Amino acid sequence: MTVRACSPIGQELPVNGVWVIDVAVRDADGALVDVAPVVTITLPAGSTATPTPEALSTGVYRVLHTVSSAGRYIARAVAAGYGAADFAAQVDGVTAGTGMPSPADLSDYMGPNSHTEEDMQSALDAEAASQRAVCRVGAVYPADLREALLRRAARNLALRSLPAAMETGDGQVPTPYPMGYDPEIRRLERPHRKLRAM
Repeated sequence: MTVRACSPIGQELPVNGVWVIDVAVRDADGALVDVAPVVTITLPAGSTATPTPEALSTGVYRVLHTVSSAGRYIARAVAAGYGAADFAAQVDGVTAGTGMPSPADLSDYMGPNSHTEEDMQSALDAEAASQRAVCRVGAVYPADLREALLRRAARNLALRSLPAAMETGDGQVPTPYPMGYDPEIRRLERPHRKLRAM
């Protein structure tokens, strides 16, 4: 006897998106049974909502819930005598231009530095364009892409002081300059990387 998730148990949604929660209720033999679950959604502030499930077919139910604020949502679908299934949704607001990393954010990220605001904005613009070229950047700008952009821009500024033809060592001697490849940027951007056409 089980309540099984038929939709992803973890989802990422924008504010005002619709969270789709699908479950199937089965008996001990695995057959679908007509027992509607009670779905309780816990909102980020701690309050709860109990939307009415819609029967898609015998034993299969759907709840649609509009997520109206940013934060973590939890849902539990319980069918009396058949168990429960748990779901989570992370909801983020759409990022306007004013919400993108600024020279002040970059300065805070780098710590004490002597770069001008114009230089920092130039690095942010260049690296944001570079990031968009290799990553899917939607209306929501998540924390991992934000962190990667700040790191990209900091590297951009650090590399500006490196003469183009200067040797940076043979791998045996430490160098004060950043490597040409940053695995941390790659790690942060990996979930958003565009697939290359074959």
